[in-house]
Amino acid sequence: MRRIPVVATIRDAYIFTATHLGGIIGLIWVPMVLATVMGFFSLQRYYADFSAALASNNTAALAPSLLMMLCYLMAALLLWAIMYVAVVQLALGERSAPAVAHFVFGNLEWRMFRALVGFIGLILMLVLPVFAVGGAALKAAGMQADPAQMGVVFYVVVALATPRFFALLPAIAVGETTPVLRRAWMLSAGNFWRLLAVLLAIFGPIFILCTGIDMALMARGAAFSGDEQEQMRDALARARATLPLISGLWFLVSPVIVGVFASASVSAWRALKDEPAALDIAV
Repeated sequence: MRRIPVVATIRDAYIFTATHLGGIIGLIWVPMVLATVMGFFSLQRYYADFSAALASNNTAALAPSLLMMLCYLMAALLLWAIMYVAVVQLALGERSAPAVAHFVFGNLEWRMFRALVGFIGLILMLVLPVFAVGGAALKAAGMQADPAQMGVVFYVVVALATPRFFALLPAIAVGETTPVLRRAWMLSAGNFWRLLAVLLAIFGPIFILCTGIDMALMARGAAFSGDEQEQMRDALARARATLPLISGLWFLVSPVIVGVFASASVSAWRALKDEPAALDIAV
């Protein structure tokens, strides 16, 4: 059974990203601008409608906003597919950095999009039955479901599924023609903890940074008086106020996230296929 060299994979991913950061920016800045702008206005509308629904005690009024957010999610996945295909090809040595910009949607991008949608569908298939059974059990016991506990369950399921299904997804979607999720499950056998360590090294620092900034901004001027509904409206108002800064921060760190994850996926995929794992990091 082949093993992923964890330290070498993480090191090569960061070296590749630092070396090719200009090229990565050139490949993804157009779809990244579109995704950021759409996300900003979609979330602004959602926060406003959510606050109005709480004030009027009419949750049905949220339906248009929820539909809008679903449309935004699909559009964002399409744009992320364009970004990851381009950067994975750069890591594989199959393309060079563009002179100005890059925006292409073809068969590979469609394949990447389907794989991303399939992964999200898989997570929902794993999470929803747990929520349904747990909610029914709590209701039978005369208890109410705790949102915090449900959130913990969701993150546990994501943590268990992501190393086996998501870590190799970009490389397989671009480098092979087999069904992506099935191939990822088979190829990653015996490497769960190694892939989890790679993912934590990639996404952990960014997650901690963004979460810390978000919490600091949200806590500034937080009001703890009033009932639960009033506190929720206040939290939504502060979320709308900090959204421009959070969106800008996410836009700035996206090239690093895409570059490190794409190159780490390629390195791990090559190692599991017993191919040379080192990426071409020449300028």
